[in-house]
Amino acid sequence: MRVGIDARKIADFGIGSYIRGLLGALVELDGDDEYVAFAPAGAPLPAGIEHVVVDAPHYSLRELVVMGRAARRARLDVFHAPHYVVPFTGAVPVVVTIHDLIHLHQPQRNPFARLYAGAMLRRAVGKARAVLTVSESVREELERELGAKKVFVTPNGIDPLFTADGPRAEGRYFLYAGNDKPHKNVSALVEAFVRVRAALPEVTLVLTGAPFARFAEREGIVTPGFVTNAELAALYRGALALVLPSAEEGFGLPAVEAMACGAAVITSRAAALVEVTGDAAVHVAPEPDALAAAMLDIAREASPSSKGRLRAAQFTWKRCAEATRHAYRSAV
Repeated sequence: MRVGIDARKIADFGIGSYIRGLLGALVELDGDDEYVAFAPAGAPLPAGIEHVVVDAPHYSLRELVVMGRAARRARLDVFHAPHYVVPFTGAVPVVVTIHDLIHLHQPQRNPFARLYAGAMLRRAVGKARAVLTVSESVREELERELGAKKVFVTPNGIDPLFTADGPRAEGRYFLYAGNDKPHKNVSALVEAFVRVRAALPEVTLVLTGAPFARFAEREGIVTPGFVTNAELAALYRGALALVLPSAEEGFGLPAVEAMACGAAVITSRAAALVEVTGDAAVHVAPEPDALAAAMLDIAREASPSSKGRLRAAQFTWKRCAEATRHAYRSAV
């Protein structure tokens, strides 16, 4: 089987982590399948992946045409779009990964984002021979809201770098890891921290994954911005807890990474976060009072637990790759 994968976002956060983890695990699987990655020149592809150089603007008509032409020329048995944007592939069968429906459910800074996402999501579901997603919660939404058929759940894995063994960042701090989009609800976390700081002045809040310039001058808040995986692992290990107050998530990869590093985790009651973390995390309403209460409880009574590490061990890129290959074969 010859599989083409749109890897243009391989260097990004989020979907980039998914592409890197999946490609690395697919080439490690037994079998004689061939994998072709469509990506810009110099993309960090694993050994064993055929590289077709393609670069087209994201979220444009041009990418639909350019990517579709490249897929048709590559003599593929199946093409995998790791995001909801599916090119014009002609007769080449398509598998698409839809990570969440946040664009349809949550406020967007760009007023056209919801219209674009809605149109492309419906097109993707209609064209794909198989739809992949990363949690049962999102699978149910895809089937209920978009009428998706033949949906495969292929949970994310985590980088082996995220373990409890290794350097630990110093200090008493809570940690947030992620972008600064509205649904991430970072403002509610900052409000909660103000309450925590009033009771425990030595505690700080570290915000990673975006610049967070609007919080940079707030007392007790540290904004290192984008960090490497090694730096993030050290932050996870040393944190009182990772806090993810999202209004909605498709999976919640930082929660699993933090658990693998032995950190306590506090999340909202978003369905996917509860599904993925199970009883290894504290789940609260994504509001300042509830978040502050959970943070104070952990700061005052924190004790190591093996639950998180056991839970995180279930999520591997090998498992994701095996489930994904099964979906490819069903599509062919």
